[in-house]
Amino acid sequence: MNYYIYSTEDNRHLYTIIGDDNAACEAKADEMGVDGDSLAGTYSPAFGASDGLAANDDAEEIDA
Repeated sequence: MNYYIYSTEDNRHLYTIIGDDNAACEAKADEMGVDGDSLAGTYSPAFGASDGLAANDDAEEIDA
């Protein structure tokens, strides 16, 4: 399961948290300080779509 962390300012994909389930991914996001203000997360990035995330080949992959 992939949980995509992005900047709420510009929808740029910053990190991908890889975990076994939602709970593991979201727990790791909490540890990282993802609070919905400056950073948020989604399971459906919709890269390139209207209101989707901006793709970033340099986004870091993090294990949950």
